[in-house]
Amino acid sequence: MKHLKFQELVDTKHVLTVTPKYPPYDTSIGFALGVSEEMLLMQEIVEFHLSGYAIIPLGEIRSVRSKKAERTLERLFEAEGLLKGVGIPELPPLNDWPELFRWLQKAGKLVQAQFFETLDPGYSDEACVYGKIIGLSARSVAVRNFTEVGLWESESTVIAYENIKRIRWDTEYIRVFEKHLPKL
Repeated sequence: MKHLKFQELVDTKHVLTVTPKYPPYDTSIGFALGVSEEMLLMQEIVEFHLSGYAIIPLGEIRSVRSKKAERTLERLFEAEGLLKGVGIPELPPLNDWPELFRWLQKAGKLVQAQFFETLDPGYSDEACVYGKIIGLSARSVAVRNFTEVGLWESESTVIAYENIKRIRWDTEYIRVFEKHLPKL
């Protein structure tokens, strides 16, 4: 049922603020572009810039707001001529993690994955990797990480789908690093 409320926001192309279920409560602000019973796709906003795409599992969402502050962002985006950049050329599959990661891998997208290292979510257990999808199974994805100094790590990180908090791609951070990473 939760996805039906999100569908209204997708249909009306409204900005929303999403707060995750577990600390740290790092909110995402952006345009709702797609939703399934499992996942929400957003085009995120950071300081009046469209900042890539994020997929958040619906079960990881604590609260959603789409009120006066979000309408103001929409008006500002319109006034600045930025609404033309809102959208995605091809909607990714949002019903199944392996299918989503195959789509991202086939598109050659580097990703940021935020996840919990244990099944008992909490701030101390949260991890984040940036990298290339190099393997998939029915229960997990393997990501070859790049470091903050622009080098590929020798080992991949295996992330259980059930531990994923958020997946991002096409962010400025990823796009800039991608141009300067050594070939894998």
